[in-house]
Amino acid sequence: MVRFILLCICAFLVSAGGGARAADPFTVAGVPVDAKGENAIEAQIQALSDGQVAAARILMNRLTLLSERSRKDVPPFTLETVAPLVRALEIANEKRSANRYLGSITVAFNPSRVQSFLRNHGLNVITTQSRTRLVIPVLSGQPLWSENPWSTEWNTRAYSHALTPIRSFQPDEANEANEANEDIINAPQAGSIDMDALRRAGQRFGVGQILVAEASAGLDLVTVRLTDIALDTGQVRDLGTVTAGDYRTGAAQSVTKLENDWKQAYVSLSQNAETLSVTVLYKTHADWLSLQDTIDGSFQIIDARLDAISKDGAMMTIRYGGDMNRLAGELGFKGVEIEHHPELGVIIYRRGRI
Repeated sequence: MVRFILLCICAFLVSAGGGARAADPFTVAGVPVDAKGENAIEAQIQALSDGQVAAARILMNRLTLLSERSRKDVPPFTLETVAPLVRALEIANEKRSANRYLGSITVAFNPSRVQSFLRNHGLNVITTQSRTRLVIPVLSGQPLWSENPWSTEWNTRAYSHALTPIRSFQPDEANEANEANEDIINAPQAGSIDMDALRRAGQRFGVGQILVAEASAGLDLVTVRLTDIALDTGQVRDLGTVTAGDYRTGAAQSVTKLENDWKQAYVSLSQNAETLSVTVLYKTHADWLSLQDTIDGSFQIIDARLDAISKDGAMMTIRYGGDMNRLAGELGFKGVEIEHHPELGVIIYRRGRI
């Protein structure tokens, strides 16, 4: 068995080229591993085995609803059940001694096998990601544009794989640059949900959604208040608080809370979805690719199918959340119009390009 596990690990490492780096929801990044054994090899085998099982649990929690998992009899994960689901593994931050192995791993799973596994156990699978959010990590008593333990925990690619992909900003090395960034948004403005400042930050980083994560640390406890802001509609939602024993756990629990909120919203959107035929108008291939990205990244558009395409237009069938005003508001924020044309029906086009 040990030899079998070691061979599997070696195979995964060989195949771990670029696949594990794609920011897709079937990749779980930054899983800490730590194990002891009779010797260094056994410690490494145990650590990597435990890490893959832990990553599989994280993935299941990411892609399914807690309410369903609590009702279904999902068997416990073991390396034997997890190994067929893994397509690549990447190791970082290795440390080892005579009988201990530490590090972190990123595990890329096979999408079709994972979905089949979960559905075979009666679970609905949600794989659609929301649009990317910029997280603004506010730490009580600290300037926003400074290195601190809270901002450091968000500067990882791990959260880009979430169902609610997270983008973070990093303070510049030059103090002058950080002072200039304070003119974009500072900690008091973020904490008070100053929409003008938030829109400046959204424009600076090219996002339409912002998560303000305000952390305060007490005795062995970190409390995080989460506020989610849609810059295009101006909607501000208080997601409540999470408490954790350290900043890393606080960040992870914050993303989990955001994912759970997204999954519930996605289910609601799906239940009220309507199907619509649209014509997408453009002048250049670059315009078409840009419009595709906007449609694919829309919160309101659940699915989009290309039916026909020509040099200056495409016909698509979209499923959206059922509220045309919300869809128009979201697309409008990105410079895209959706309206009814007397001859072409519903059209989508880049403002100023048609």
